[in-house]
Amino acid sequence: MITDVSRSGARAFRRLRTVALPLALCVGAVGAREAGAQVRPALPSPQSLMARHDSLIGGRAILEQHQSLRMVGTLTLSAAGITAPLEILKVRPNKYLFRTSLGPMGEILSGFDGATAWAIQPGQGPIILEGAQAEQVALQADFFGDLHDLSKFSHVETLEIAEFEGRRAYTIRMSRADGAVVHGYFDVETGLSAGVSHSLETPMGKQEMVTIYSDYTNFDGLLVATRVVQRNPQFEVVLTISAVEFDVLDPAAVALPESVKALIKP
Repeated sequence: MITDVSRSGARAFRRLRTVALPLALCVGAVGAREAGAQVRPALPSPQSLMARHDSLIGGRAILEQHQSLRMVGTLTLSAAGITAPLEILKVRPNKYLFRTSLGPMGEILSGFDGATAWAIQPGQGPIILEGAQAEQVALQADFFGDLHDLSKFSHVETLEIAEFEGRRAYTIRMSRADGAVVHGYFDVETGLSAGVSHSLETPMGKQEMVTIYSDYTNFDGLLVATRVVQRNPQFEVVLTISAVEFDVLDPAAVALPESVKALIKP
C-alpha cells in the first residue's frame, strides 16, 4: 500500500511538473514582456537637444560672419484689433532696438546700448529699465542669444516628452543661479526649439509667459522662426517676420535716443 501510494504520488508529481513547467515559462514570458514594456528609452540630454537645435539653425559659425542684422515684419494684437509694422535691430555684440508703430497712438520702443536698457511707450515717455526688466532686454540684445548658453544656468535636465502647442516635444527644465526657472520645448520630429515658458517681470508685475516658435525659414544660411507667439494671461501678441537683412546697419541705428540720454545721471 505504501508502495502504491508512493508510486501514485510520484506519477502525480510528474504530471504536476509537466503542467507546471510550461505554466512557469508562460508566466515568465509574460513577466518579461511586462518588464520590457516598463523600460522606457532614455531621454536625450538637455545639452544634446540644445546642440542639435543650434546646429540646425546654422550655429555660431553663421552669425560670426555678420556684424548686424535687421528683422522686419508685423506685430498683431488681436484682442485690440491692432496690426502694426515691426522692426528689430541687433549690432554685435549686444546692442539692440525694438520698434513698432501704433499709428496715431505713437511708437513703442525698447533698446539696449550695451550698458543701459530703456523703453518708450505712448503716453509714458522714456524710462530707464532696471532689475529683471533690464536683464530681459539685455538678453534680447545678445547677438548670439538665439543659441543656447549653458553658462547662464546652474542646472538643466530633460523631464519628459509631452504635448506642447499640438506638437510632441522634449521638455527641459533650466534653473538659473537666482532661482528663476525656464522650461524649454524641443520638437521631437524636427529637433528645433518649439518654445519656452517662464515667469516674466512686466510693468503689471510678474506674469507667466509662454513663447511659441514656428515657421522656421532660411535667410542666408540662418534658420529663423518667422512666427513667434507671446502669450500671457491678459493677451496674446503675434510677431511675424517677413525679412532678415545682414550687415546693413550703422551702429548709430541702435544708439540711445536723446530723450533717454537725458535721464542718465552723470
